[in-house]
Amino acid sequence: MTVSDLTTPRAETLPTRVALVDDHELLAQSAAYALRARGIEAHVVEVSSLEAIEAEVVRINPRAALLDLHLGALGLSLPLIPGIRAAGIDVVVVTGETDRGLWGACIEAGATALVEKRLSFDELVDRLHRIVAGDTPMASSERIDLIARLHEQRREERTRLEPFTRLTAREAEVLQRLTRGLSAEQIAAETYVSLATVRSHIRAILQKLGVNSQLAAVATATSAGWRAHSPE
Repeated sequence: MTVSDLTTPRAETLPTRVALVDDHELLAQSAAYALRARGIEAHVVEVSSLEAIEAEVVRINPRAALLDLHLGALGLSLPLIPGIRAAGIDVVVVTGETDRGLWGACIEAGATALVEKRLSFDELVDRLHRIVAGDTPMASSERIDLIARLHEQRREERTRLEPFTRLTAREAEVLQRLTRGLSAEQIAAETYVSLATVRSHIRAILQKLGVNSQLAAVATATSAGWRAHSPE
């Protein structure tokens, strides 16, 4: 379903209902007030947990959910999109994010449209109002471009992280501790293995990453955005 298809069987006398999810309460309340002034029944959803947000949006059963992409301490709202869409509710992502690969991830997850926060408040409200009212939210060509950018980023990430897939679980654990600034001696004490064993793992790490020092290995891991699973 697209925004242009928002013709659910509600009584015509009832206003269009939307749910607003934003960790900036003042902005959410202000946007809700402005939308209500345009005849839209706007509900602000409390940002407590992702599970609670999804449950409340579904309970409200709006025609569309206006979803901030970054929800403060809760992180990205991206995981909310599939569940809200599965309930037959359109999702319009509102964001100041400039990463078009992340935009593509929103579209892939089911978002109907994205609206940039860099607009003035009046422009933002006007854009949201027009989308909810039935304007074409996003050209197909733009949606295709965003998905293509997402796939390109994923290919780049796989290439960037490929050397780290060669590490054994124990080597990855040692590298993780090196990135925390631990010495070989400290790693040996923390993992209850011999110093010789830790040094053997470090030599293997350097060889697999194609570097000549622990510092270079840490720099490579950091620049690549590599993260290991936390050791038990």
